[in-house]
Amino acid sequence: MTSWHKKYPEQVHQVSRMVMRIVFLMLALFLNACGGLPAFFDTGGSSSNSHQVYADWPEGWRTFQPAITDREAAKEGLRSFATHDGVGLQIIRLSQRSITDAFKYTKKTLSPDMLPLQVARIIADDIRANPDVVDLIISEMSPATLAGSEAFRLNLNYRSKAGLRRQSIVYGCIDKGLLTLLSFDAPRRHYFSPDLPTFERMKDSVIWIS
Repeated sequence: MTSWHKKYPEQVHQVSRMVMRIVFLMLALFLNACGGLPAFFDTGGSSSNSHQVYADWPEGWRTFQPAITDREAAKEGLRSFATHDGVGLQIIRLSQRSITDAFKYTKKTLSPDMLPLQVARIIADDIRANPDVVDLIISEMSPATLAGSEAFRLNLNYRSKAGLRRQSIVYGCIDKGLLTLLSFDAPRRHYFSPDLPTFERMKDSVIWIS
């Protein structure tokens, strides 16, 4: 650490935050241009109102929302997502969409009288049909609760096309005519286990607001 860093710690902190914002903005523009993740914007807060549900996003994580013009995100019902170290290292997603909308890969639909585990099977089928998901293993498909509603919990292991082994937890429920999904995805080594408790605490904070 230089003498300037010691003398002006607050200025150093401000410069670091500015650099991080520039990096996130450049990443957003790059991914949008390449057709990768949806374009996104920093919400500047630790919580999110996603039309029907409210969630306390983890402290210290950067929370984003897709661009209004992003049709792909709109189809998937993506409302907000967050990361601590980068979207490729860990990501929490919150989405809501009509149960009548067809899934992207299988084109299957849901009905309001479906049980949570029936919904889970359809979602697992759609994930398996994703060409970017290789060697999918479902290690858990169990009942759960989300925002006080009957829900399911999926525990998935898979390999990305780049060969990286990843793990995902997906909570989902049907209520108020909507499919609500909350998911956490990260590389199995180094990132998944340390951040899983943070995700579970966030899941417990989700409530219906209307």
